[in-house]
Amino acid sequence: MKPILTCIVFAAMAGTAWAQAEQRPTDDPLSVKPIASQAQTTDTDVIRSKIERSGYSDVRDLSRDSTGLWHAKARKGDEPIDITVDKGGRIKTSP
Repeated sequence: MKPILTCIVFAAMAGTAWAQAEQRPTDDPLSVKPIASQAQTTDTDVIRSKIERSGYSDVRDLSRDSTGLWHAKARKGDEPIDITVDKGGRIKTSP
């Protein structure tokens, strides 16, 4: 009777150890994959270049808001200017 009980205990312990070792695959189809930052960097470079080609310098603090508008601070000559670039690529300024 004692050897049977010992076998049952070992089988139960082995079963729980096997269940704990099982893990989800790394390529889980439900996992969220981050968007590559390269697309954001490319867009930022394009907008910065467009602003600079329009005669502005020292373009900084370039960011996109939730509506898709780009905002930046730049200089036109010696004057600091706030710039907004809309989805159509039109540049609007405010001192």
